[in-house]
Amino acid sequence: SRIARYPRQANMSLESAISNLVGRLEAVTARLEKVEKQVVSGAGSAPAAQQGSSSGSSSGGDDHPAVQAYDALIAEYVTPFVEVSSKISPETKQQSDLFAQAVAAQRKMIALATKAKKPADADMQNVIKPTSDLMQEIVALRDKQRTSKFFTNLSTVSEGVGALGWVVVSPTPGPHVKDMRGGSEFYSNRLLKDFKDKDNNQLDFVKHFNGFLKELETYIKKFHTTGLTWNPQGADASKVTVSGPAAPAPAAAAPAKPAAAPAAGGAAKPDISNVFSALSKGTEVTSGLKKVTDDMKAKNRDPSERSSVVPASSSKAPAASKAGSGEKTGPSRPAKLALEGNKWVVEFQSGAQGLRITETEPKQTIYIYRCENTTIQISGKVNTIIIDACKKVGVVFENAISGIEVVNSTGLEVQVTGKVPSVAIDKTTGIQLYLGKDALDTEIVSSKSSEMNVLVPGKDENSDLVEIAIPEQYKTLYKGGKLITESVQHV
Repeated sequence: SRIARYPRQANMSLESAISNLVGRLEAVTARLEKVEKQVVSGAGSAPAAQQGSSSGSSSGGDDHPAVQAYDALIAEYVTPFVEVSSKISPETKQQSDLFAQAVAAQRKMIALATKAKKPADADMQNVIKPTSDLMQEIVALRDKQRTSKFFTNLSTVSEGVGALGWVVVSPTPGPHVKDMRGGSEFYSNRLLKDFKDKDNNQLDFVKHFNGFLKELETYIKKFHTTGLTWNPQGADASKVTVSGPAAPAPAAAAPAKPAAAPAAGGAAKPDISNVFSALSKGTEVTSGLKKVTDDMKAKNRDPSERSSVVPASSSKAPAASKAGSGEKTGPSRPAKLALEGNKWVVEFQSGAQGLRITETEPKQTIYIYRCENTTIQISGKVNTIIIDACKKVGVVFENAISGIEVVNSTGLEVQVTGKVPSVAIDKTTGIQLYLGKDALDTEIVSSKSSEMNVLVPGKDENSDLVEIAIPEQYKTLYKGGKLITESVQHV
C-alpha cells in the first residue's frame, strides 16, 4: 500500500509544478503585452494615470478616450435635454441651447488638454473664457425671467451650470460637481413634485439634466480625478488647434437670441468670470473669510434681538453703503410691490418697514426677492411664500397652504401665526423661525444652511419662547447593508 501511494504523490507534485509554471508564464505574457501597448502608443514608461495624456497628438484630440467618453455623455444626456426643453417653452429652449454650447466649449477644452501642456494661470482665463461667457448668459437669462412660470426650470439649469467649473478645481473636482448638483436639485425636485403623472416632458427635463450632472461626476473620477489632465509632453496650448462636434443642433424653431445688453439703469449682467480664478486657488479661496466669533452666534445674542414680534416700524434708518466700496449691499432696481396675475411680487425693497399685503387669496403666491432691511406682513391664506436672495428681512404671515421656501438669504426672521405644512431652507445663513401654537407640526427641510433656530411657545402664556437649534452636524454609519445618518448630539 505504501508503494501505491508514491506515484500518486509524484503526480500531484508534477501537476502543482506545471500549474505554477503556467501561472508564471501568464504573468510574463501580461507584462509583455502591457509593455508592447506602451511602446506602440508612445507612452514609454509613463505612469498609467498619464498614459492617455502623454501619448502625444497621435492619440489626443477626438481619438482620446477622455474625449470619446465626454462625447458619449453629450449624446446620452445633453442632446435629449435640448430636444425636450424645446417642447416646454421658448425660454427653456433658449437656455438649453446655451447650455449645449457651454458643454461643447468644455469638450473642446478637454480635447485641447490631451494635446497641450497646462498653461500658466494668467493664460488659463483665455482658455476657459468661451465656457465662462456662456455660463454668464445662462444665469442672466434666468435673472431676466423672474416672473416666468418656467422660472423653476430656468433656475434648475442656472444653479447646476456651475458644475462646468470643475476644469479649474483641484485637487477634488468631483465633489464640486456634486455641490452644484445639490443646488440644482433644490429646484428640480420641485418640478418632479409638481408634474408627477402630469407632464412627461417636465420629468424628462429633470431626468436628462440631473443625469448629465451625476454622470459628469463619474466621468471626472475616471479621467480627471485630481483635476483636468493635461499632456505634459504636449505643445503650448496657444499653438494647438482642436476640432470637434458642435453643440447639439437646436430644434426646429426660431433661433435663440443672444442675451441682450442691460438697459440703462437696469441690472448689470452677472459676471462670474472671476469664479474660475477663485476656484483655481484651491483651499486658499477661503483665506479671506472672517472668523465667526462667539458674539455673532444666535445663542449668545442679546435677548432683545430675539423678540418673537417683527417690528412694524423702526426709527433707525438703514446704514448707507460706503462710497466706492464696490460692495453690492442693496437693491439695484426700483422697488416693487405688485400683484401680477396670481403672484404678489415684492422686489428690491430697502429699508421698507411695515409693508403689508392684505388682499390675498388661497391660489396666490408671494415672491420676495432681493429685499434688505425690510419687514413684510401677509394677511389671510396664500398658496406659497418664496423668499429669495434677501438680507435682514422679517416676514410675518398667517397661513400658507403649500409651504414657505427660503433660499440664498441671510439674517431672516420668519413668523407664522397660523398654519404652514412645510418650510424649506436652502443655502441660507441665519434664520429665526417662529412657530405659533397651531404650527407645531410643521415639517422643516434644510440643506446647505447654518445658524438656523426654531422658536416655539413655552409651557404657558407667561413663559418665554423656547429656542431650539436645527442640527448642522451629522454622523453616518454603515449598518445592515445601508447608511444610517443621525444628527450629532452635544452634551
